[in-house]
Amino acid sequence: MQQGSCPDGRLEIETGESRLSCLIHNSRPYLAGLQEKDFFSWVPLKDFPVRAGQLDGAVCNLFKSDPIRVLLVAVHFRNRPVMQASTELVDLSHVLDVLAKNGRDAALALERAGTRTLLFLQQGKPARLYFGNPKEDPGEGSLADRFLLFAFSPEAGHGQVEVFSQLTIEPDPDAGTGLVKLAAAAKPPPPTSIAVSLGGRVVLQRPFMSPAMTIGRDHTCELLLDNLSVSRRHARLSWDRGRFVIEDLESANGTLLEGKPVTRSTLTFRDRVGIGKFELRLTEASELRHPDATMILSASEDESSPGYLVGKKVSLPLKQEIVMGKGPDADAQAEGFGVRAVHARIRPEGRGSFRLTCPGRLKVTVNGKKTNSALLRFGDRITLGRSQFWLVPTLSGEPTNA
Repeated sequence: MQQGSCPDGRLEIETGESRLSCLIHNSRPYLAGLQEKDFFSWVPLKDFPVRAGQLDGAVCNLFKSDPIRVLLVAVHFRNRPVMQASTELVDLSHVLDVLAKNGRDAALALERAGTRTLLFLQQGKPARLYFGNPKEDPGEGSLADRFLLFAFSPEAGHGQVEVFSQLTIEPDPDAGTGLVKLAAAAKPPPPTSIAVSLGGRVVLQRPFMSPAMTIGRDHTCELLLDNLSVSRRHARLSWDRGRFVIEDLESANGTLLEGKPVTRSTLTFRDRVGIGKFELRLTEASELRHPDATMILSASEDESSPGYLVGKKVSLPLKQEIVMGKGPDADAQAEGFGVRAVHARIRPEGRGSFRLTCPGRLKVTVNGKKTNSALLRFGDRITLGRSQFWLVPTLSGEPTNA
């Protein structure tokens, strides 16, 4: 959208099931929201280009509009209604009387047949009325009468009414930033891995999982470094507006960038990050070289493996995190439609138990049931795409092939 082509209005990207809207105020993005079936949800402007690109077969339209209507639509994106009901069950005349007695600013939204009509009240009195379809305006009487005639028209079916009594609207933090810049900032990170070195030797490589990974020795961290020189939640590596950022999380030993302490700093592929005894750097996916699968970053003297994850051409000790997926940086490679580059991970959680988690809305099948997170034990079967894996205990020091 070029600046000046639409001073006030909305950009709508619509499919048969949803409508993604970006409200335009003074020729610049103001707020964004998504309507799916019976509800609205706010969408941060920084996520708008990504969400727009995810809508297959969408139709894009740009509508000019009164700025007040734009702000009224924004109510749906930022506030929850105090009442939701069908016109079959609610007495709208009584609702208007109650709002008039309260003497507060409010808005009524009536949705029917895919269009939304808005009535704005100022200090309890009807002040503005907007019809989703202007042809449906009765054109007779006061604003309240026109709204009620439309709501209870015998030719029309029942609609859904929402009442908003809080009209304070906080603009998006990125309000005023052009869509071109937002799209550039929302660009996904390149295929990247984190290489962890100890004493000059790479001992661990893990794919970067957008938008952020927490680094520490706590088992909830996305990058687990089990060593007392590392705080439980030591640092965070994130992809923010087209660049990598490293941030110290008030760790005991601090986070170093090229040998100097940092609180928050951008990161390039040339930089070295010091976390406890370890050194981290970013590598491109083509540079990936898996270290010895038996290497464990633990201070424990017991280096025996409690068991193995086994499958076709794979047998991995369950000592540390195992990444499953289709990407070249996955420890356990899986095949099949719908398998993502980084689809799931497994990490030890206690003696004989292991936690499986999937990022976002991804799922795997464990013992015949689809799940996003599960506590695994020996004997469990994991199905990912066309690939199957089993958790088997160590028998006589050697893994058992399934």
